Amino acid sequence: MPQAEIYRIYLLRQDARPRRHEPLTFHQVQSHRYIDCPCYADCLQFVAQSPWRGFSCDRCPCFTKRPN
Repeated sequence: MPQAEIYRIYLLRQDARPRRHEPLTFHQVQSHRYIDCPCYADCLQFVAQSPWRGFSCDRCPCFTKRPN
């Protein structure tokens, strides 16, 4: 059975849902992150305190609502 991972999700705003991802190259950032998101700083703090090596916003509700 896979080991469960427990994270400090209380650090995230209610709508923020970053997902674990391999570290991104510079050219991948725009397609995986929403840097102007009001939740972005919370997600960075969350990931910094987790064992993740990288993250993506691409499945987060905030990412799908970003202006084009």
